[in-house]
Amino acid sequence: MLTVPVTATVVRIGIVAPSRDRTVRAVHLDAVLDDVFEQVPVPYRTPTWYRRPEGDTTTLVIPPTVPRRWVATGLVGLLDDALKRRNRHLDEFGRLRLRLAVDHGDVVLRPPNFGGAAVAVAVWLCEAEELKSAVAAPASADQVLIVSDRVYAAVAGEGEHDLDPAEFRPVVVPAGSEREIAWLRAGPDTGTRNSGAVGGLAPS
Repeated sequence: MLTVPVTATVVRIGIVAPSRDRTVRAVHLDAVLDDVFEQVPVPYRTPTWYRRPEGDTTTLVIPPTVPRRWVATGLVGLLDDALKRRNRHLDEFGRLRLRLAVDHGDVVLRPPNFGGAAVAVAVWLCEAEELKSAVAAPASADQVLIVSDRVYAAVAGEGEHDLDPAEFRPVVVPAGSEREIAWLRAGPDTGTRNSGAVGGLAPS
């Protein structure tokens, strides 16, 4: 089978509360993502998007023709809107809440499967305790975003499709036997803003 290495953007989506009893939140996530894909602008809507559901998580691999800036802002915004629409029809017990993790880098495609460094980093970021703590805070939003240092360095700025640096704070995330600097969107419940350094490490 042909192995095709590419550079792509990876979005890892984790459901905050796992499915239990008759509340199958993964079904709601599938519906949210279907809604989102219908809203993706035509120039970015290509057959080379990959979507892999894995129980209470889903991984998206988005081709390099889709700008990282748009993924980190436009796609995340579409997810937020679709999530709000879905949650209007759910009670507090069934409410869908998400952890979003974004990285950009090497992906190895073995259709219908994929792997590679960017997929691994996105998984590590999505499982970061800092992200889980942020989304568990009582006043947190329905989705909380974390991005890798390389994504943050590429798309943080002041343009229309840039991340707002004032909304993020740096965190250190375990990544296998190493550590990764990542950037967590600091919501109003955290009371934190971008301090410019973490754990003695300066951001790039």
